[in-house]
Amino acid sequence: MPIKFLNTRDKKELFNQLKSQFDFQADLDYIFFEASDNKIYLLSKDYANVNLQGLRINNQGLYFGKMELGGFRPSIEGSQLIQARKNIIQLTKSQIENWMMGEDIPFVGDNGFVIVQQDKDILGCGILKDNVLRNMVPKERRLNSVTENDEELE
Repeated sequence: MPIKFLNTRDKKELFNQLKSQFDFQADLDYIFFEASDNKIYLLSKDYANVNLQGLRINNQGLYFGKMELGGFRPSIEGSQLIQARKNIIQLTKSQIENWMMGEDIPFVGDNGFVIVQQDKDILGCGILKDNVLRNMVPKERRLNSVTENDEELE
């Protein structure tokens, strides 16, 4: 998989896109690189000091998001890191349960990528299109069912 490290100009373009979409305010002091399919990953700057000799490494970096035609689509972790201040959708508990099981949610709003939250918990990114919040949770991260824990039942 060929990778391209983002230079200062590329990072500035990415941050400007995040500022425009989400009023990005975070201080992300990481190494950014782009892999196949416009996917952006980040690494700690301390990575250069790690001795990788003899280690089996499956992946390098945290998946941050993907540049798409409609803008930047952050991953779940990317959504949590950018500290968005706009294009945030607050969902109810029942909506979140459906969302985490992979369902789309009816929601009135402007089209585009949005950060999905319940209270202060950031649950990822979705795309709002034609008053439907399209689920972007990867299939392997979806819940099969939602149950109450014992403390909530008391």
